[in-house]
Amino acid sequence: MDVSTMLVPATGTFFLVLGGYFLIMALIGFYSARETKSLKEFFVMGGKAGAIVSGIAYFATQYSMSTFMGVPAACYRQGYPGLTVSVPGLVFSMIIPALVVGRKLIKLGHEQGFMTMADYLGDRYESNLLRGLQAVLMVFFMVPMMGAQIIGAGIIFNTFTGYPEWVGVVATGLIVIVYCMSGGIRGAMLTDVIQGLLMVVTAVVTFFVALDMGGGLEAINAKLFELNPAYMAHPGATGAYPWPALVSMVVMWSFFNIGSPTLATKFFTMKNYKVMFKAVILGTLGMWVSATLIEWVGVLGIVSVPGLEGKQMDFIVPLILQKGVSPVFASLMIAGIMAAGMSTIDSLLVVSSGGISRDIYQNLMNRNASDAEILRLSRVVTCVFGVVAILFGIWRPSAIFDIIIFSFGGLTIWATPVLLGLYWKRTTSAGAVLGILTGVLLYIPLSASPQILEKIGLGGLVEISSTLKGYTFGFNALIPTWVVAMIVTVLVSLVTKPVSEATLKRHFG
Repeated sequence: MDVSTMLVPATGTFFLVLGGYFLIMALIGFYSARETKSLKEFFVMGGKAGAIVSGIAYFATQYSMSTFMGVPAACYRQGYPGLTVSVPGLVFSMIIPALVVGRKLIKLGHEQGFMTMADYLGDRYESNLLRGLQAVLMVFFMVPMMGAQIIGAGIIFNTFTGYPEWVGVVATGLIVIVYCMSGGIRGAMLTDVIQGLLMVVTAVVTFFVALDMGGGLEAINAKLFELNPAYMAHPGATGAYPWPALVSMVVMWSFFNIGSPTLATKFFTMKNYKVMFKAVILGTLGMWVSATLIEWVGVLGIVSVPGLEGKQMDFIVPLILQKGVSPVFASLMIAGIMAAGMSTIDSLLVVSSGGISRDIYQNLMNRNASDAEILRLSRVVTCVFGVVAILFGIWRPSAIFDIIIFSFGGLTIWATPVLLGLYWKRTTSAGAVLGILTGVLLYIPLSASPQILEKIGLGGLVEISSTLKGYTFGFNALIPTWVVAMIVTVLVSLVTKPVSEATLKRHFG
């Protein structure tokens, strides 16, 4: 089936609603720019963010275009197993990082003036090499993560206007660049508050629209069982989710977030531990309700909008809204989906710019650079990375969900040096560096699809990748990669020189 035959563009209404939404985002950016006078304000909001802003921004960052388009598409393909794979991990994706590393990072951030994850790692391990490595690899995986969000924006734009996807990609990217370049993390977090609330409303409305289109939950479930009983139980309609995949996904989305550079930055923005506790409760409630409902839409859509195949499945949520509600209301809800991507892109942009301007330029290349100089450079770098993300979105090398899974794993491998650095004094710089290098070199061929490897010029790894995947025992590539990285880090740390007592006292005293 050609999805274009199912689209009924409402160009005027869509442009009016989305234009108003974009204008509000831009105005917040300009307001934030007036309040952002220092480097610390640009990167961590001065470490003064309160519970409401932190909580909504926390879960809005976790929400991405994958939550609203990629995962519903996976649920559309597999049925209820897709829903059970995603939701438990997302619900705990805020609680576990907060409990395991949040309190310590907030304390260290305020005491030592850390503004990025590389700040923490470079200081904890007394290693400029690790600082630079973290910044470079972070950017390498963040660009496709940003690109995946913008791809979703392009799909939505095409769905509701009939214009090419690249037009939506460019428009969305430019708006995010404006408010991030102007207001830094303040602009990102304040827009996240509006975007997060809009996402919750969109999830609730879309769920009930899909339920009504399918004739109610009982009728939909009966039809699903009639179509294919595998829609109702693991391993899913195509057998993609046996128990190792279930375990992998839950662990990935919950535990491995402790290595996410964007969440580390969110901890550094929080005023204190009490703020974090309230923020986690608020954010978890928002995540639980909206993630469950919007991903359930993918299952309901099997009956509500049958016949989608391949990349067309990414259209399931926009199509349900377009078919089920008026153009004005649909456009408002679609703004909620756009918000899911924008709220992730903005945090990624600010953190990526910090990786280059602060972690590499200021801390490694020019230690005498003033904060004002770094602030100007950060805004330029933000613009450059935004343009690169736009180009990636136009390129669109693979499905949204595949790109995000690949990028997420590459970013969260850093759970190894973060976790060991916070809890094991004996972890050394050499152990952290070799553990990360081993993990990344193993992860890329293990996780990337043949299409992605070909697209990024690593086609020679396709055969190696196929061989290595035979040793993962059905688990996601991140799980065995992390186990190997942990083993390497621990073994090397046991035989290499530890960091100084002064550093240990700062971090463990």
